[in-house]
Amino acid sequence: MSWMTEAGTERDLDLETYALPDFRLSLQLGGTHWRQVREGWSYPRHNHLLFELNIVLEGRQITTVDETEFVQTEGDLLFIQPGRVHESRNGQAAPMTYFCLHFDIEDAAVYRRMERIGNARIAADSELAIKLRPWLLQMARPPEPGADGDADAGFALRAAMLNVLLALGDYAASEEADQPALPSHPGWQSPAMQRLREQYALEKKVEDLLCASEDDGLIADKSLFPPFQWVGLFSIVIPDRGFWTKPERFMAKILLDDALSGHGIAAVVVGEQSLTAVLFSDRAAVPPMEEYAARCKALLEKNLKVAIRLGVGGAAPEAGKLRDLYRLSLRRPGMAEPPPAKRNSFEFMSRTVRLALLTIETEFGNPDLTLGLLAKKLGLTPNYVSALFRTETGQTFTWHLSRIRIERAKTLLRETNLKIFQVGRQVGLADQAYFSRLFKRTVGISPNDYRARARPGPGSSVSESIVE
Repeated sequence: MSWMTEAGTERDLDLETYALPDFRLSLQLGGTHWRQVREGWSYPRHNHLLFELNIVLEGRQITTVDETEFVQTEGDLLFIQPGRVHESRNGQAAPMTYFCLHFDIEDAAVYRRMERIGNARIAADSELAIKLRPWLLQMARPPEPGADGDADAGFALRAAMLNVLLALGDYAASEEADQPALPSHPGWQSPAMQRLREQYALEKKVEDLLCASEDDGLIADKSLFPPFQWVGLFSIVIPDRGFWTKPERFMAKILLDDALSGHGIAAVVVGEQSLTAVLFSDRAAVPPMEEYAARCKALLEKNLKVAIRLGVGGAAPEAGKLRDLYRLSLRRPGMAEPPPAKRNSFEFMSRTVRLALLTIETEFGNPDLTLGLLAKKLGLTPNYVSALFRTETGQTFTWHLSRIRIERAKTLLRETNLKIFQVGRQVGLADQAYFSRLFKRTVGISPNDYRARARPGPGSSVSESIVE
């Protein structure tokens, strides 16, 4: 019996009761930084999907939001709405210091309260600026040496942010705010905003999985992750501790996200001195993670001018291997204790196995494609190729061939009018009865049923059950 049902057993003794609505309040900070700049400094036109709160701590800053110019002097605040194009520059012939806070709040009531503020300069002598200044100064203060992971400091930072949020909310509800009409762009429900929140959520799930205990059951829940056939991982380690206190660390994550976006769905987890990139690939071929990692390392070194150590965990067909991949990636740059010496399936794929899988991917339609024929093409023995598949992927040659053939068959069933036996022949399975049995065993439904569900009539919904 749950605590709720137990609580409900004594309702006849209640005098009066009231239940508050359930809600979830999720706050995300991103790109928040303190900076001191020289005369002539400027930041180019840009936009982002986060609220921005900027306070000038010294000097004079000029910021143009859309077509409106705002001038800030010491203590002045500037609040900028998500999606607004803006640029900034130092407005005097002397150094200027500012603190810039970016945040998203995944709660409709609070988000819309923040929208009511509009794009606004808040004078240093106003009640709101006086209220916010101590909390912003606390957040802007550089951490004491050795206090990076201190739990008390982390709590204090979060408490300060909550106080900032409460003060902004009170201001938005007061007569002091201009109360502009709710902006239509980008908006609480915009697709871009939803994608950003989904990305934040994926990164949090991956971080939880990498840090969780072995028996928590997270790895068994495939709904946590986007669809994938392979998951790959590598870690970028930057030993210079000073780098992690500078805004350039945000650029490192952005560069990694952009570099991997063309290869699948990426989640980059930021550690104390490392960035761990996890790539979910829906392609049949094994992703060449060591090549992707080497390119990313060169890209970061070129743009950030810092020394980088690289650790490649590799690729695996199961999310359950992610923690093993992670440990291996940290072992290579020397950041973790070595795992057992036994070679496991999470070691990154050799070039021979990737070439073998590429051959299967291009020649799956050949009904005569066998392990022996594949081995001959590679100049190896069938026993050796079979052992390589088992050792480096944890699966057999037949498993990979069937998987690729069925994935192609699903595409043909969805996108063409070929008869079932023609689809089977296209993917190298001329025996229609065998093709139908293999398809049902792999996908969970027959080819005819799959096509019917993949081409729903008006009002129907597609529901696909996959049996691994």
